[in-house]
Amino acid sequence: MNVDGYKDKLFAFLEANEENMIADLKEFVRIPSISTDLEQVRRALDYALSLGERMGFSSRAVLDGQVGVIETGAGPETLGILSHVDVVPPGDLEAWDSPPFEPVIRDGAIWGRGTLDDKGAIIASLYAMKAVADLGQPWRKKVQLILGTQEEVDWTDMRAYVKSFPLPDYGFTPDGEYPLCNIEKGMMDVEIAVPLDSPAGEGLFLSAIDGGKATNVVPDYCRARLLKKPGDEVVTIEARGKSAHSCQPEKGENAIINLCHRLKEEPLAENALARVAKVLREKFADIYGREIGLYSKDEYYNGEFIHRNTIAVTMITTGDNEATLNFNVRFAYGTTEEEILEAFRGVASEMGGTVKSYKALPAVYISKDRPFMQAFARAYETVTGLKNEFTLAYGGSYAKAMKNIVSWGPIFPGEEDTCHEVNEHMSLRSLMLNAKIFALAIAGIALSEKSFK
Repeated sequence: MNVDGYKDKLFAFLEANEENMIADLKEFVRIPSISTDLEQVRRALDYALSLGERMGFSSRAVLDGQVGVIETGAGPETLGILSHVDVVPPGDLEAWDSPPFEPVIRDGAIWGRGTLDDKGAIIASLYAMKAVADLGQPWRKKVQLILGTQEEVDWTDMRAYVKSFPLPDYGFTPDGEYPLCNIEKGMMDVEIAVPLDSPAGEGLFLSAIDGGKATNVVPDYCRARLLKKPGDEVVTIEARGKSAHSCQPEKGENAIINLCHRLKEEPLAENALARVAKVLREKFADIYGREIGLYSKDEYYNGEFIHRNTIAVTMITTGDNEATLNFNVRFAYGTTEEEILEAFRGVASEMGGTVKSYKALPAVYISKDRPFMQAFARAYETVTGLKNEFTLAYGGSYAKAMKNIVSWGPIFPGEEDTCHEVNEHMSLRSLMLNAKIFALAIAGIALSEKSFK
């Protein structure tokens, strides 16, 4: 059966099930599966697995519920779809137009935390798999929807899966943008610890700075506590910003940096936290790393756009004995981890602290000539009528976890990216278009006898 033969049937199935897709997505979003709430994350995973079972697929949780696998088909090659059920915290609840975990339909979209990142794409993938299964054609490939539970934090789930199970031969993660993202920036979280000390000299004593809720979100709120003599009167200073995914910090406004600029107006006594605030406002107001030697002057590699290194301080917490800062770095293909670490060792030294830990994921570069890439491109062009291009993905998706996985969807060109932001939403049109693209790609690969490696 060729593409023209099954396209109409696939699309008819999906259009007939649009209301079911919306209803299932609403139930999914109602589960507040913030990464750190393991009970709710497991509820979300079990919900997705139950949907897979309802559709007639093999569904199972592995690694004590760290990962779920929904699969169908059979054959010598496996097409993988990698996604995740966990979500980032909602942030300032008062900034939401409707409660983040009470999904609503308005203005042609479904609104709620996780609609775009990544629950809408999971629903689209499941219904796409079901549309292909209902064609009744013999499978030539296996299809696996692999669902993680800790993508928004430390990836313990997918690292364990990679070590323990056979991996797909190729595939995609619908956790970014269209068109095809054959290049993905690398990611590193650097944690710096700075011992606290007593103030030297006169002035306000800066005793605490706390801001940020997640390592991959530009913080929208930060607070400082100052002590003023006599009597050690407590003075609180607050700063606000705009949250955004830290893969594109230019879309947000960093409340930690705003607070550090605000503190410049105060007569602060010299101490460790005062030095931290000074370094942050002088070195990190520029997100491109110019002040710490990480500015990447060339935005292209082999004629393809790779962007530049970007850096955001995403969290700062003050304990009894030390302050801890997290910096989220998205580095362009060609920048090395050692270069980044060397720069942050210098930053830590200037603050009077040390690099306490770091976690890194590599940049991705996959040839656009691979057969599976061409199949994805054809599906996108057929459904949208747009010419496919091979582009850069800014986010840190599961494409970094396995070989031959690319970031693909769910955000279309010109659409607003509200991942990790207040009022996250996914248009109903986008939900349906994603399902159609995925269905066409799955059918084109999994029903064909030829290899797509």
